Parts: sequence; C-alpha cells; structure tokens
Amino acid sequence: MPYLTDMSSPLSFQRGRSAAVGFSSLAAALVISGCSSDTAESTAPPSVVAVDPAVIDTAVADYRVYVDEQIATMRSETDAFAAAIADGDLEQAQALYPVSRRPWERIEPIAGIIPGFDAAVDVREDDFDSPEDPGFTGWHRIEYHLWVDGDLAAAAPYAEQLASDLADLDAASDELAIEPQVLTVGAQELIEEVAAPSGKLSGEEDRYSGTDLYDFKANVEGSEALVDLLDPALQVADPDLAATLEVQFADLDAQLRELGSFREGFVVYAQVTDAQRSALAATLGELAESLSLLNGTLGLA
Repeated sequence: MPYLTDMSSPLSFQRGRSAAVGFSSLAAALVISGCSSDTAESTAPPSVVAVDPAVIDTAVADYRVYVDEQIATMRSETDAFAAAIADGDLEQAQALYPVSRRPWERIEPIAGIIPGFDAAVDVREDDFDSPEDPGFTGWHRIEYHLWVDGDLAAAAPYAEQLASDLADLDAASDELAIEPQVLTVGAQELIEEVAAPSGKLSGEEDRYSGTDLYDFKANVEGSEALVDLLDPALQVADPDLAATLEVQFADLDAQLRELGSFREGFVVYAQVTDAQRSALAATLGELAESLSLLNGTLGLA
C-alpha cells in the first residue's frame, strides 16, 4: 500500500511548473550572519550577459523565505510524526515518516551543511557497527524501528530527539546569511544526490521502508524551486537554458508521476523496475548537466 501524505504542497515559489552525495561545495557560499551577500558588481566574463544584481538579490531573499517556510513545515510534520510514535500508532507513524522528511530534502543545501545536524538527523547505519548502535540517531534510526522490528517504544526517544534537533536547526538557521551561489550550486547538487549510482537512486537511503521516491520528489521540488527563483535572471542571461531546464524538469516530473505522487502515495521503491531506474538516471543526468551551467551563466562562478 502506498504511504499517503498531505493533500497540498507547501511550495511557495512556482511559475509554470509543478513544483547528498554531499553539499561541501556550498559551505564556502554560506556564511554566519555578520557577513552579507554582495552582488553590487558583476564579475561575469564578457561572454556572459550581465544580470541586474538586484534580480539575484531578490532571488536570494525569496529563498530565505522559502527555507523558513520549509523548516516550519518540517517541525510541524515531525511533531505529528513523533506524536504518532508516542501514541503507539504504528500505521500512522509509518504514514507520516516520509511526509516529515520532505521539507528536509527540499532544503538539504542549507540544512545539510549547518554543522552537526546532518549527522544527527539524516545519517545511515553504514557509519555505525549496527543499527542498534546508540550513536545512530535521526529519521533512519526511527525508520529501522518502525519497519524492521516494529518497536515503537524503542523509536520513541529517537523521535523526541529528532524533534528537538530540528528545533535547534530552526534556531541555527536564523544565524545564516545565504550567498547567491547557494541557489545555483544547490539546485545542481539536489539533483546529483539523486542521480549518483551509489546514492539515492540505488535505494540506499530509505532502505527499511522503501519510501525513497518521496525523497526523490522532494529533492526535485527543492531544485525546481531554486530554478524558479532564478528564472527572471536566467531569462535575461540565457533564455535557451531556461527553456531547456523547464523541459527537463517536466520530463522528470512526468517520470515520477508514473510512480505515484504526494497526494496518492508512491510505490515502494523495490517495485521500481531496472528500466524505470535507468530512465530516471538518464533524465537526472541530463538535468544535472544543464544545472551545472547556472553558476557561469549568471556570472556567479
């Protein structure tokens, strides 16, 4: 049975579309407040069409709003998830597990590089001696208890800790200033994280529940939201690239729709055929290649 989610999308930035391997390359583009974005002068090479810095600044400001909205949604949905575990409702907890993860996956370029949080809330068992290691915490430790041993009592303290960690993430995010490169590089890395053969496309992330497609779709939504925010600048700098990205996102969205939706639920990942996985990999690879052009095209390299 597919795992159902809420009946609406929390995405706020959409125009004409439905809305990691690692994010270390973003660390240089995200700084603690006290520093600030400075796009007053373009450093774009002569072959790049200069974009009004105010357009980029608007995109950055709007992404800050998007991040705040996603963190608020994540906290609310994780509180509901933790409450279902505390109430001993296994079916409801399993249904809310992939729902609570969607905002994290949408803003992973931000959430994943604030020191300490990724290792606390999104780590896999591979980094530990066993899934019972007390250092193994976060969503995937809870996932293990919900699907492998069905032990809600064992899951409960990890759910409480997850909710607490996300509250700390919320507070820490207030101290961040976002540089423009976070948008361009983040859009690319969200897709690359899914596309990597040894990464999410292999089914390694949600290995106990098989809810990987929820994460895939949320990653795509996060990348697409970033491109939507950058679209006014991209229409000036390279309208052909903007059109290419719109087509590629539409193709990827169509492939994912064949496997389910947030509204109706996605199939368990084990049911995705090798042919479907290969098709997804090809589309993701083409999209990642196009997204890799954003930084240079917008003069942010």
